[in-house]
Amino acid sequence: MKGMSEREYAAHSGLSRGGVQKARKNGRLVVYDDGSINASASDLRRAEMTDPDQQRRSLGGDTLASGPGETTSYIKARTALTVYAAHGPDSNRRWRKNPEAGQQDSA
Repeated sequence: MKGMSEREYAAHSGLSRGGVQKARKNGRLVVYDDGSINASASDLRRAEMTDPDQQRRSLGGDTLASGPGETTSYIKARTALTVYAAHGPDSNRRWRKNPEAGQQDSA
């Protein structure tokens, strides 16, 4: 074997084995003819193909753009937009709070 196995490259790069498999599938790794991974070339290719902003956010840095705390508010806003689009601003449908379910039910 010329290069590293998936497990060896995972340990080398700090990725999970699933992450290595996904990177291989998406063409971010350089693979020898025997199926082993060329570590130095793969490191360079991954660095070129990976968005640095996405890396920073996944490590918990640069929370100005997005973060785990903002996921809930995004989902709530998206749900409100969907309800608004489905019923429209002129709809006669009224909503009341259902304290038992923690949701809103139609009246």
